[in-house]
Amino acid sequence: MFRFIQSKLFLQVVCVMALLTWAVLQFVGSTHFVQVPSSTSLWLMLSSLQNHYGGMIAVISISLLLQILLTDVYYFRGGFGDNHHLMVCIWFLLILCCGGFISELSPVLLSNLFLVIIISLNFDYDNGNLKSKDLLSGILTGVASLFYPPMVFVAFFVISSLVINRFSKYKDIIVYILGILLVCLYCFSFYFFSNRLPELYQFVSGIRFYNTFAMTEMYSWQVMVLIATTVVSLLYATVVLKIQYDSKTVLLRKRLITIHLITMSCLLLMVFSPFDFHHAVGFLLIPMTLYYSMLSQMKEHPLVNDFMMLIFVVALCL
Repeated sequence: MFRFIQSKLFLQVVCVMALLTWAVLQFVGSTHFVQVPSSTSLWLMLSSLQNHYGGMIAVISISLLLQILLTDVYYFRGGFGDNHHLMVCIWFLLILCCGGFISELSPVLLSNLFLVIIISLNFDYDNGNLKSKDLLSGILTGVASLFYPPMVFVAFFVISSLVINRFSKYKDIIVYILGILLVCLYCFSFYFFSNRLPELYQFVSGIRFYNTFAMTEMYSWQVMVLIATTVVSLLYATVVLKIQYDSKTVLLRKRLITIHLITMSCLLLMVFSPFDFHHAVGFLLIPMTLYYSMLSQMKEHPLVNDFMMLIFVVALCL
């Protein structure tokens, strides 16, 4: 089914329009701000948007638009699609709507935005000023971690990607770490020169890394089904795409490994989040979109691919 849709532009346009309609219906009237269980988190700085509904809608809309555009650009610049199609947009909107993530201004939304920007900066290690990209990636990781501390795990993706794709990797890694330290130094300087060091200590001491799987003592059958389908879908996509890309160029194989690294970082974000499992699955939005877009264009075993992708989408709706 998805292979057939991928081959017909008209059907893709129809699907995008239908999903956009569904997204708007979910979005209007049900948008809300998600509190993080940490009184010292800088995420609370954004809580003022609760009193400005229009501003909250604007932030969510711009963030999601950037995520879709940057994910689509990354997918096709990476060479994962031969001809441009709309499957990236379709899968992004489908997972977003089925999971109900579109109506929330939450750390999931902000983390995915920072993540897709960092991914875009770490796409091509052969062109441009790499040191400036590494530094900017470090600064973005540091800033994102101030709003949502588990974002520090994105460093796993950046450093691992540099190790795999670069020869003079240690210099780039040092520059990336310096970018993170610059944010830490700026924060310390701000509190020090403002004579507010006790507030900084209170903020640092209040940072907590939660555990998604410890949030609920007893899972409902819907959550158990979602956990099972998420694990099975990820394993299936990883194994099938690995087999598929074994015959591709070395560059494409490295880029597929990069997506696996993104997925591992997202899993860390998901496990160490303070949310229930259904909410935490939103951290997998970008890697699942990339995986499913690749599976949708495969000629081999299209029915099996459709089934494995659909069970995850259906489980999100439960």
